[in-house]
Amino acid sequence: MHADSPSSGGPASGTGHREYPARPAGPEPAEPGDPGTAVGLWGVPALAPENLVRPVEDWPEDHRFVPEGWTLSTKRYASEDSRRVWGLGTHVEHELLWSGGGTITVEADGRLWMVPAMLGIWIPAGMPHRVRADRGALSYATFIDPRRRDFPWTGVMGINVSGLLRELLLSNRRDEMPDARRRVIQDLAAELISPVVSDSLDIRLPTTASLRVLAETILADPADDATTEQWAARLGVSGRTLTRAFNRETGLSLTRWRILVRVRAALLDIAAGRPVTAVAARLGYANPSTFIDLFRQVTGHTPAAYFSSFADIHGVHREVSRDDSSG
Repeated sequence: MHADSPSSGGPASGTGHREYPARPAGPEPAEPGDPGTAVGLWGVPALAPENLVRPVEDWPEDHRFVPEGWTLSTKRYASEDSRRVWGLGTHVEHELLWSGGGTITVEADGRLWMVPAMLGIWIPAGMPHRVRADRGALSYATFIDPRRRDFPWTGVMGINVSGLLRELLLSNRRDEMPDARRRVIQDLAAELISPVVSDSLDIRLPTTASLRVLAETILADPADDATTEQWAARLGVSGRTLTRAFNRETGLSLTRWRILVRVRAALLDIAAGRPVTAVAARLGYANPSTFIDLFRQVTGHTPAAYFSSFADIHGVHREVSRDDSSG
């Protein structure tokens, strides 16, 4: 995820500072849509032009967000008026992308990740990735300097963003404090970053153009109930050919892959406070019990048990501090 502000952000020297000092006097930076720097890419095929309302700046790959001598720094992005798209990019720092509300989607390492409110996505330094935040979404990107902190994993994975971790990262971002206290907060926050053990956090995407169109269609409408044979007819191939190709590129049958997509969408809806019965109906299940059984098959838990395993996240939508892209 690229930053929207030319300021690197982070604590200044001395005591009593905020993590993000005021922007120095001088000309305002170019708007994110400035021709020549704007990137509007997302997936294959690209989003329709009407969805590329607010592309964002493409920063050099060696750009650092964590000031020298510190462990981490957090940026805040609000997609208030339109969908926001970050094109393919990499960072020299690790990135923990987490949500304060709304729908955020990450594509990395050939997989699609959706970010519900109690989970974050770990993107290791040097990993190419794309990010999309739908209208109304509030997202945070915490960058960690790999030179100052070692982590015992190397790939993209889900991270449990507990209530304590969330509050530490927010406090580090917004509060004035002595340097010594800030270092304690940053060290504790880094210590609390740990993976979620689950087989259902990511969805592998096909790479063949025709299969990618199929996948994008289902992602846009998880309730789509077209059969494998119907999809094969649309693509002009046999059902057997489609099944083999889809399994080869994703490791799953089309039916199983679609179930994962529905569970992913359900995680976001339930995390946003929607009743399970309403979520089941939106995903095409007339009987909520059928949906709950499928949810249990994928996650190993009912929706209620799954969400009770995470820390309480009430109030995460109430953070109203200024978007870093606004300066």
